[in-house]
Amino acid sequence: MVFALILCGLIAHGIALNGSFKTMDDELSIINNQNLRSFSSLGRIFAESFFNGDRTYYRPLVTFSFLLDYQIAGLNPFFYYLTNLLLHLANAILLFFTFNIFLKRKFLNFAAALLFVIHPIQWEAVANIAGRSILLCAFWQFTAFLLYLTYASRSRLDPRRKVYYAGALLAFALALLSKESAVVLPFLIAGYEYWMGRRRKGKILTAQAVERIIPFVAVAAGYLLLRKILGITNVAFWPSLQYLIFGVLTFLSSVLVYLRIFIFPVDLHFDRTTAYFTSFADLGLWLTLAAIVIFGSMAGHYHRQWSRRAKFLLCWFAVTLLPVAQLIPLSAHAGYAATADHFFYIPSAGLFAFFVLAARTVFARAIRRRAVSRRSPPFFATAVFFYFLLFTVGQNLHAVHELSMFEKSLSYDPQNTRVRICYALALAKVGLFAPAEQEFRKVLAAEPWDTRARIGFAKSLCDQGKCLEAVFEYEAIPDAGNMQGLLEDNLKYTYDVVIRQYQKRLSDEPQNSQLHYSLGVMYAKTGRSREAVREYLQALRIEPRERATLYNLGSLLESGPQPEIAVVYFRKAISLGRRKDQLTEYAYRHLAKIYERRGQLRRARAYFQEAEKIAGKE
Repeated sequence: MVFALILCGLIAHGIALNGSFKTMDDELSIINNQNLRSFSSLGRIFAESFFNGDRTYYRPLVTFSFLLDYQIAGLNPFFYYLTNLLLHLANAILLFFTFNIFLKRKFLNFAAALLFVIHPIQWEAVANIAGRSILLCAFWQFTAFLLYLTYASRSRLDPRRKVYYAGALLAFALALLSKESAVVLPFLIAGYEYWMGRRRKGKILTAQAVERIIPFVAVAAGYLLLRKILGITNVAFWPSLQYLIFGVLTFLSSVLVYLRIFIFPVDLHFDRTTAYFTSFADLGLWLTLAAIVIFGSMAGHYHRQWSRRAKFLLCWFAVTLLPVAQLIPLSAHAGYAATADHFFYIPSAGLFAFFVLAARTVFARAIRRRAVSRRSPPFFATAVFFYFLLFTVGQNLHAVHELSMFEKSLSYDPQNTRVRICYALALAKVGLFAPAEQEFRKVLAAEPWDTRARIGFAKSLCDQGKCLEAVFEYEAIPDAGNMQGLLEDNLKYTYDVVIRQYQKRLSDEPQNSQLHYSLGVMYAKTGRSREAVREYLQALRIEPRERATLYNLGSLLESGPQPEIAVVYFRKAISLGRRKDQLTEYAYRHLAKIYERRGQLRRARAYFQEAEKIAGKE
């Protein structure tokens, strides 16, 4: 059966091995990540946040896994996807053995694990290298849970029992170092102890269960302390209880969507988002509440008919969803909650096992009532297998082609600016600069503050030869934050391109004073003051009354060894002005500063007052 799981997983997801590195996350965490170049970076990997500088995510084992991939295969994406696929197959095998402990029927174990390995909901985690964090976290979390179940099922006299328990604690720690969401494992174990733990005369051994869970809580506390020591503590909180309620209800509305997707997966797409509820007058909010009330009423009415196994599996689904339940805001972009398909990777395991138990119960009753024949369950299982397999293969085909994946996502969610930025960057990567420009414009129309979009937009302009427009866009960014290095590199490159363009034009039009002036401006922006002065002087030889050139030349010479020369140019710029405009005001201010530095305070004050008069402040 294990071999069959592996074979089915390869058939369902093997196409994903043909994928390439994708825009944004892969570039940050792999292509441009210098920590992957050598094992000497291990110290930094375990001391830094996942996206270096964000101080939010701490996933050193994920980066370490990328380091191993890089040392084996360099930047060959095939091996990174292969690691993802192998982890997914390993997770299915772990679930097969986990379910065997409390489902206790190999066919049921196999059916649940098979659903997990082939269901199309898993595509986002498997077919995107960035899904490594959830796959690795699931591997260690499933390992920890399996070892704990093995420990709990063994006799107290078994000498290996403590080894299993210690292994479970170690695996839990490794899961936490893979992804933060593993922190819910103690709650999952508590759910198991409550519904499936050993009982004496029908009573749960609560004290013993708590004793077994406390060390897991201690591991989680140690993990949080480590993050505190490393300074990786950025966590957002809702500004009020009302926003928290809206956030959680938005999440619950997405769960209802996914319950449909688990059965009819017709609209799977990358980076799914859901618009936050913003008012109690929102019809969708009340429909969500109504659905919850109906489900809660049905559960309360029929729960006595459900087995303890079924209740625990629903607990698995609910508990492992807690990290993404919007208890803290997980926003995809302005006004939209992140509700990505990969959020359901670990929760789906419990739900698939529940579905298998439910199907077994339904068919058993139907067979007893002679409503169906005994041959019906195998036919049904086969049909379900091929039904989901076809969806998964089709979804992986989209994932292999980055542009196709983004286009499909935007067709379902056109407001997703995060995906649109990825799409624009992917277009630019293949040389489609004009379409990329249009996509960036759409993002900036919705979110003009988005620095990455602004930088990408400017770069797409530059790639089309619209370099002056690009310079304007770059210089309009007030603070690039952790993208300051990228902004400076792009701006320097664009300045150099513009300089070469002006130099080429000047070879054809040497008497064009405006070209000399513009070239001087570019030289000044790149810190090449001597060349800038030369071009300004050349411009003045051609057009000696150009005030902007006089002003810029004075500004460059002001901090030099002979500031009195700057005074000459500023005064001339002022004298040539037919009216007292902003350039005149600025020239007066520069003169005031020059005389202030020279100790001539009365003259400095006079120039400053002239500037203030023009500015209308007196």
